[in-house]
Amino acid sequence: MFVAGKKRKAPPSGARTVPSARARTNTSLSAASSALKATEAEINKWYLLGTENARERQYRTSLDYCNRAIALALNENVRNARLYETRAHVLHKLGEYKRAMDDAKEAVIIDSNSTAGYMRIASILAATGKPKDALDVITKGLKTVHAQTSGYTQMDIQRMSIERQLDPTYVPRVDYRLDPIQRLPEDLAVLVLRLLDTRMLAICRAVSRYWMMLIDSVPVLWSRPQFTSSNAIQELMCQLPAYVKPRKLLSRQNHNIPECILRHVLEKSRGSLLSLWFPDGSAVTSATVDALFGHRRPRLSSIDIGRTAIVSETLINRVLNWTLSSQITDIRLPYRSHIGNEAMEVIAREASALRVLDISGCTKVRVKHMFKAWNSVIADAQGSTALEKLYMNDHPGIPELLVYSTKYRHFSNLKVLHMAIRDQGVLSMYAGLGPVMEYLQRIPNAQIPFPGLIELNIDGVWDATIASQRFESINTALLISRCRLLCSGLRRLSALDAAFVGAVLLHASLTDCFSTLQKLHLTRAAGFDSSMLWTLLGAHQQLPLVSLDLSGCVAVDAPAMAALISRCSGLVHVNLSQTPADNTVMAELTRIMSADNATGLEVVVLDTTDITGVAARDFASACAKRYVRTRNSKHARHVWRLSLLDIDNCFSIGSDAVAIVRDLLSFMQTRVLAAVPS
Repeated sequence: MFVAGKKRKAPPSGARTVPSARARTNTSLSAASSALKATEAEINKWYLLGTENARERQYRTSLDYCNRAIALALNENVRNARLYETRAHVLHKLGEYKRAMDDAKEAVIIDSNSTAGYMRIASILAATGKPKDALDVITKGLKTVHAQTSGYTQMDIQRMSIERQLDPTYVPRVDYRLDPIQRLPEDLAVLVLRLLDTRMLAICRAVSRYWMMLIDSVPVLWSRPQFTSSNAIQELMCQLPAYVKPRKLLSRQNHNIPECILRHVLEKSRGSLLSLWFPDGSAVTSATVDALFGHRRPRLSSIDIGRTAIVSETLINRVLNWTLSSQITDIRLPYRSHIGNEAMEVIAREASALRVLDISGCTKVRVKHMFKAWNSVIADAQGSTALEKLYMNDHPGIPELLVYSTKYRHFSNLKVLHMAIRDQGVLSMYAGLGPVMEYLQRIPNAQIPFPGLIELNIDGVWDATIASQRFESINTALLISRCRLLCSGLRRLSALDAAFVGAVLLHASLTDCFSTLQKLHLTRAAGFDSSMLWTLLGAHQQLPLVSLDLSGCVAVDAPAMAALISRCSGLVHVNLSQTPADNTVMAELTRIMSADNATGLEVVVLDTTDITGVAARDFASACAKRYVRTRNSKHARHVWRLSLLDIDNCFSIGSDAVAIVRDLLSFMQTRVLAAVPS
């Protein structure tokens, strides 16, 4: 009889229970599933860390995490295209294009809809100079990937970008609404605008209302007015010989700045003006000066009134009386005939820290009154001022300056002295030279008026053509030699037209400073002969000469010139026109061009010399090789090139040699002056 709910007998205690086959299968599957989930979680953890570091541009750390994730996935036989896409991106950023290409291809193999893989392959091909292959890959990807896949639109945009790269007629569009000055912080925008000169600032004011408000609201932008961006270039060109200066640059020295721009600059400076400059060709009226007086008194550091600037005597006196202070260090008033002793008294009294003074052509300024004015300011009569640069070109007080400088030490700190004579009308103003010579006879030869002089310009002082009853060249030569201007330590000497100076005086002047000269311009010096040059060279194995001009020194033979050039590896400008220079000199110049440790010649003038065509061709070939060598060098700071080669009136150079020289130097745009002999 069946009884419902009857229980089965329990197994005896200690008996072993055997699970069924189904139970064993479920247990193994659950264990494998949990292990797989743990592995995927570990892979995802390394993947997220790699992605996060790549977003923060920590590519090396991101590469380590990606390598761990991929290694773990390979051990567990897990295929995930995202891992290879991320590592391909990191490797691409690190510049490892080959490995990045392999990972991108692996991502495409794992997932045919991997848009990131196709885009990465195309980017690498375009970066390596294969835009056509990149276009083929991206086109194939667009055909393979489904249109609804994420990233399909980006692939299409990349395809259009590559097609534009291959289109030679494509002109990129510029979004002019993006204002760089407006997007920058105001302090950074001001730093950028301070790099512009005054003319460019006036142009920038017309760009937009924001630019005009920003430029007008910052007075420091107008504190140092400069009306040309090539001031530094012009200053450099003024230091070079006259034959180096291009005619276009010389013609641009008169800037013709409108008076309204000058007035605008002075108004916008609002008392913060640091440099007052009236350029050449500008016309200054009382309204312009009133704009300067309309604000608080500026703390000027320099005053520069151009030689051809139209400024009246009244306005200059107003500017000097109102702007001079102890902060001013630079005053330039060249060729102002109405500047007199009163102005010098004001300058000496107010500008106690003056470093630069230019009174070239100011014939009404008496040197005696200059010494009196500074003598009343300094405490000791034998004391010295802070003046370091003095320009007195075309000034009748040059003899007085030398005489008073040997007795008083007011200008003993001078480092730069220019007293060239270019205006022959100034010579008629020299007077009282006889008592000067008698006084100099009693001066000890060891007395040096300017012991720290570095640069000296005495062009025309030794010229025989300026001899007259009042001012004779032999007396001038005695004056220069007695005062011992060419002291040891002199670096730059310009003594053009020194035809009358004697050999003894010239040798005594050059002995102390020849080993330190970097610039030597000594032209038409009949007393400068080969024996003197050999004596000056002596045991010097290396000389620091950079600019050499011995044009017209016919007494120096070619071997002496070659010996001088061989010891000057830093030469940049050479002028040996109308000298006995021959192929030995040209061979030394060629050797300098071939040497790697040499600076490299930029201006070579060999007009009316005995150079032959073979030497000229060798020199041009060495210049061409040096140009190619410096252009391909990664360590060169700038590409060297020869600017000027003058071999005119060298009748030993034929037309064929001239054509070869022009052809060798044409690609570096060298200006070759050579008349083909008939």
